[in-house]
Amino acid sequence: MLSLALGLVAALGWGTHDLLVRRIAPGAQVLPQLAVVMTVAALVTSPFVDAGWPGLVPLAFALGSGFAYFGASLALYAAFARAPARLVAPVIGSYPLPALAIAALQGHGVTAVEWLAAGLIVAGVAVVATQGEAEDKRPHPAALPLAFAACFGMATSFALGQEAATRIEPLQAAGLARAGTAGLGLVLLALRPKGTRAALRRWPVLLVMGCLDGVALSSVIAAGALPEASYASVASSLFGVVTILLAWGVLRERVKLAQGFGIVLIFVGLGRLALG
Repeated sequence: MLSLALGLVAALGWGTHDLLVRRIAPGAQVLPQLAVVMTVAALVTSPFVDAGWPGLVPLAFALGSGFAYFGASLALYAAFARAPARLVAPVIGSYPLPALAIAALQGHGVTAVEWLAAGLIVAGVAVVATQGEAEDKRPHPAALPLAFAACFGMATSFALGQEAATRIEPLQAAGLARAGTAGLGLVLLALRPKGTRAALRRWPVLLVMGCLDGVALSSVIAAGALPEASYASVASSLFGVVTILLAWGVLRERVKLAQGFGIVLIFVGLGRLALG
């Protein structure tokens, strides 16, 4: 049951993180916020990084995972700045779908039940995307493409990170990936520092977001050494539900009945994929 508890910690962490993104993202420069959050997350996971040389191949996989996660996060922040959480959160949370496609391309067997679960996710996304409130402000046309980019980026990041974790200690792989995200963010910020001062004025929120992000990933990876580790993956995939419920309760965003049905379809599919 500890694996399940760690997964719920990750879901709560990422769900709350995404709600905070939704709260501060509109009208703000994305890159400075992201660079600060990723730097904090890297500091949170830095104790897990061994001072020894991990080897070129696992290092490349870990850093590649971090770079992909940075790109996914950049798209996530931009998507939340352009549309309500109820629209983009389920799309971003559908990362097991491209992960399934990657597994198929790698030659791993994919069952009919898993493809059925993928179909449920696609159907749910379609329902959520097309059943918005008539009086709502029209979402930016780029919102959904950005959400899908975040989804695919997360799937790529996790695939690379898991490969790194098969070659070195899992928490070290997570720490190195986080170091990659922070390094890339700081380099890009140095090249384009616009908005840095405004972001730093929000440092308390960004500090919380960085801690949530770092702890969430570490919780899921740490469960890999425990019995029934898949429970953590199942529970953590519910972070989108956490975001939507928090947006409904805190930001008073509306969720139509039809959209609720779509959300149910999405997370039934996610849960089935996580169970394997």
